[in-house]
Amino acid sequence: MKKKFIENGYHFIARYQECDQVKTIRIKYGLEAFYNLLTKAIFLLFVTICCGLLKEYLLLCIIYSLTRRYTYGLHARSTVICWITTIPIYLGGCFFIRFASIPIQVIFVIWICAFLSFLLWAPADTPSTPLIRSEVRKKQKIKACLTCIIFLIVMYFIPQKIIINTICYALVVQSISINPITYWLTNTPYQNYKTYLKNHGLNG
Repeated sequence: MKKKFIENGYHFIARYQECDQVKTIRIKYGLEAFYNLLTKAIFLLFVTICCGLLKEYLLLCIIYSLTRRYTYGLHARSTVICWITTIPIYLGGCFFIRFASIPIQVIFVIWICAFLSFLLWAPADTPSTPLIRSEVRKKQKIKACLTCIIFLIVMYFIPQKIIINTICYALVVQSISINPITYWLTNTPYQNYKTYLKNHGLNG
């Protein structure tokens, strides 16, 4: 099913633009990522509906997507590992959002740790998508920190449990995702743009 989706998608795109070898690889990689994202989203949507956690799931998808958009972070090396890690993160997160009660002191500690993590390590690239341009990295870091500040403002003006729990959970997960220790534990190269620039004799 996945191979058919990728091939059909690629042939459709190739009708309207020329694709060299590099572009073909990028298109197919993007289609595969989209397929994996779509299938996981549908599966989790079904499970959360059955568990009565649809509201928590949709809110987590939105908040976590905003958090990860500028910070990037670790990616699973295979589809199987992606499924094994993603399902517990989202499904467990939905239960956390529904039932957790976080003291205000802990909320501030979580936010401060997340802000420092974004300031120090965002954006965290991957071997497949090195962020080779320094201006892009700087802009993404600024946007990541601003997003974190906006989340703090939202929690202050909308002090609803479901909002606070979702933001705190997303910040914790993403802070772990961009942490160099996490890269080291998963044997994933860190700051991949440096390796790319070195191999190609460029300055970033």
